[in-house]
Amino acid sequence: MSKLQPLLERYKSNRVIRGLIQLVPFGIGGAIDVVLIRTLENIQEERATAFFDELAKGDAVVNEELLESEDFLHAYYLTTKFALNSRRREKIKMFARLLKSLLKENEIRSIDEYEDYLKILDEISYREFLALKVLDEYSETPRTEEQNDLQWTNQFWEDFESRLAGELNIPIEQVVDFMNRITRTGCYEMFTGSFWDYTGGKGKLTPTYQRLKNFVKDRG
Repeated sequence: MSKLQPLLERYKSNRVIRGLIQLVPFGIGGAIDVVLIRTLENIQEERATAFFDELAKGDAVVNEELLESEDFLHAYYLTTKFALNSRRREKIKMFARLLKSLLKENEIRSIDEYEDYLKILDEISYREFLALKVLDEYSETPRTEEQNDLQWTNQFWEDFESRLAGELNIPIEQVVDFMNRITRTGCYEMFTGSFWDYTGGKGKLTPTYQRLKNFVKDRG
């Protein structure tokens, strides 16, 4: 408490700031304001409800045998940890769908692969995932045999940038930087090399994205 006391004194007239200060992890739990505790509990309850409602949908069944599986319990605890730390309800549901993919045959090959995709899903923001989803919508764009990836992408890239600006509120001049940041996840890669009239900044989806998309898609 002595570590926090100077800050508490500094903001003694501001009840909200004092409450937030007491959330700093110095082992001080008892002094947290009752209203703040209730708010945090409500948030966690709503997130947990979104997760378990999605987990209960469909035909993926958690049976007693799974509850005795070290791999499943390991995956479950990791997944719930990430899910309950997520603000977007849509992303919380994606975590639940990923866990359900682990229960289906011929989808996720091992617990190690599951951990890889779980970490990717945790690292990518919901807006970044939506950007990849928008790009994926252009996958049906006609393509000739002579076109390489860049030439094919050039057909729709300008429209793609406009959609990110309009739908995700990303300024067009920042689209390249925004997409480039997603390369850290392995779901997107930038085109490299020298091509006629290519000034850089464009890229494509990867097989990693395609598998993750399949794992977390809403199957009703």
